[in-house]
Amino acid sequence: VAFTFIHTADVHLDSPLKSLAMRDAALAELVGNATRTSLQRLVDLCISEKVDALLIAGDLYDGAQTSMKTARFLAQQMERLANASIPVFMIRGNHDASSKITRELVLPDLVHIFSDDASPVEVQLNGHDVALHGISFRMPHAPESLLDKFSPPLPGAFNIGLLHTSLGGALGHDAYAPCSLADLQKTGFDYWALGHIHKRSVFAGKPTVVMPGIPQGRDIGESGLKSVTHVAVSDSQTVEITERPLSVARFEPLSIECSGVSAWSEFPARITDAL
Repeated sequence: VAFTFIHTADVHLDSPLKSLAMRDAALAELVGNATRTSLQRLVDLCISEKVDALLIAGDLYDGAQTSMKTARFLAQQMERLANASIPVFMIRGNHDASSKITRELVLPDLVHIFSDDASPVEVQLNGHDVALHGISFRMPHAPESLLDKFSPPLPGAFNIGLLHTSLGGALGHDAYAPCSLADLQKTGFDYWALGHIHKRSVFAGKPTVVMPGIPQGRDIGESGLKSVTHVAVSDSQTVEITERPLSVARFEPLSIECSGVSAWSEFPARITDAL
């Protein structure tokens, strides 16, 4: 293995969870704290695996989030990575762009936040040349494609693009920096680190295109296994990706067989048995 990195997005740290709170305050508190714990687990994973970098493809926190406790916790976790000499490369998504935290947060020097012009950053990861191209949202909305702002791949380097995008559109997601898989494949990059859509998807080949999904589901609409993506790049620049579960709480839809129930009073017992 030449070098490794972890790719995540849509952490939504300390997300307020208003709809969940209206239904069950205790559950809202559990899941709200779970986003914080999942970030801590992410940093633990980076340090224990001794990865060469962490990539965050937007929406690290919510636009509505103004608590400086969130900012302080985030800074502490980034400091842990800096102490382990693990650089962080991140872009701002639609939520980050409108956040008060964005303007007031002070992060370690090893955290690089891309601006809105997609200028490439050349680094060495474990002695190998890597060019990272990323673009942050300046405003909470980006209805047009941003791909034309990216520079061509740098020769001799492993080229990584970071983009917060709805791709061709997904149910429940507004159009943000829309583009197609074919558009990404034409760029000549080696890996595209995407964010925004909360459901994980992987497109193998060259480039490898990964939407890691949300690392911690926040309601039943974000059910199933949630994770981050571990990426290992070989000397020949082949890419091996591994899904690494991190979530603290997991939502799952549950089907309950109710045929043969003759009285309403029998339903609670069926539900209890199924749970």
